[in-house]
Amino acid sequence: MKKKGIISILTFAITLIAGCGNNEVSDLLEKIDVLLSENKVDSAKSYLADLPFSIIKSKADSAYYYLLEIETYYRLQEPIPSGNNINYSLDYYLNTSDKEKQARAYYYKGVTGYKPSQNRKETILLLKQAEEYAKGTSNLLLKHKIYESLSHYNSAFYEKEMALVYSKKALQVAKVLNDNERKAIAFLYLAGDYSSLGKKDSLAICIQECLSLANFLTEKDKAYLYTRMGELYEEQEPEMAKKYLQKAIDIYPQLWTYLALSNIYLKEQNVKEAKSIWERALQMNESMEARMQIFKVMRQQSIEQKDYLQANSLADSVLKWQQKYNDIQEQERIAEIQAKYDKETVERNMREKVLSWGLALLILVAAIISFLGYKSYKGIKVGKELAENKVQLEAYTRKAAELESSGKASAREISDLHQKINELHHHQAGILAKGKELGEAIEAGGTIVRWSKGDFINYLEYYKLKDLPFVNQMETNYERLSPKYIFFAVLEHEGKSDEDIQHIMGISESTLRSTRSRINSKKL
Repeated sequence: MKKKGIISILTFAITLIAGCGNNEVSDLLEKIDVLLSENKVDSAKSYLADLPFSIIKSKADSAYYYLLEIETYYRLQEPIPSGNNINYSLDYYLNTSDKEKQARAYYYKGVTGYKPSQNRKETILLLKQAEEYAKGTSNLLLKHKIYESLSHYNSAFYEKEMALVYSKKALQVAKVLNDNERKAIAFLYLAGDYSSLGKKDSLAICIQECLSLANFLTEKDKAYLYTRMGELYEEQEPEMAKKYLQKAIDIYPQLWTYLALSNIYLKEQNVKEAKSIWERALQMNESMEARMQIFKVMRQQSIEQKDYLQANSLADSVLKWQQKYNDIQEQERIAEIQAKYDKETVERNMREKVLSWGLALLILVAAIISFLGYKSYKGIKVGKELAENKVQLEAYTRKAAELESSGKASAREISDLHQKINELHHHQAGILAKGKELGEAIEAGGTIVRWSKGDFINYLEYYKLKDLPFVNQMETNYERLSPKYIFFAVLEHEGKSDEDIQHIMGISESTLRSTRSRINSKKL
């Protein structure tokens, strides 16, 4: 009765709205947004259902309505109404200064638009754009949703390192919010990331944290947790591992769970049970990587049983899925797309700052030249400055010596020259210090995904202090190698493994091979 009363009052209010203009519509949309922020999604849906779209007249209210509608239905896990036009909302908000609604529009377009058959790049880019706009807001809940989704999709798209980065960000925000449910999910995501990366110690820590918050997990989430626990106990306590894995399968069957369970039975020489699990697993249509691993295990088992005909057949399946997996990685390059987007965002923000500084200082001409020439200028800026500094330094030093030896120059002239010489030395020292800082960050486990071309040049100037002959060799024995390619060669020269290089540069294995090939092709 209470709900019917509310709806009746609302219907009456809407009738008045039609004759009173759009202020009441705007107020009602704000009220629906408040309900969503308070997690009263069912109530928000009721209000939306009783609001005739025909009475919405302004562009602002139309954009707001579409945004609230898509968020409501997505959060209820219901099909998005066919008439929803989130693109209208996005186009409208991009012409406003409302960063929060810009971020929300990008986010819900991303998470509602993805299907396995669709372009993964678009999903990731939409979420990255949501992340960028959300940075300019204080909405921690929105930021958490974006980080959690980026973690989920990176994991689903086999970008394990990137998934780990966003799982950590989601956990940090969940801790600030002091939200146990969000913390539980974040630890669960982290457990999955550490499991896929083979980091058992970190996996164990996350499982313990997640277990302390298990009451805040859904049954489906608990299935993921039991799978992680089975993987953790697989080596030391196989019987306990089997119980957790079977419990996970009973709740929500997954390929990775089946694979972990079959591995235990294989170690126990129970091939019959392992085969039974494989048959059930391969009926599922999920996780290309897990399916590929199952075929590999099945092939190895066939070889051990000397069933070479079956082993050859399974080898074809392995190659097929491996090729499909590699093709997707090569074509989509999800990690590279994100690294490139982050780099372009930094550069775009820097351009905006440069422009604002120029306007503030009323140097209009310099600001325009800086803005228009920024793209071509940024790549050679540091190298050009270094060369000019060296030439000026030699000229000033030579002139100072000549004036001092002639005895004709005033003390003021000689003092001014020495001041210029000191300033150039200080500038050079700054470049080397920056290069040293970048090098130390790499050695501490950092990456170059946010580096600009100037950063590569700064690093190489510093590296010349360590191994000048090698850098000179790369610059003279190869045809116009970019600083990034020389940096790649330095990493190899320093004895970094392929895995280390992939992590440092944020690239896939296929890109690593391609880069190495391109460098070799430029040898004179």
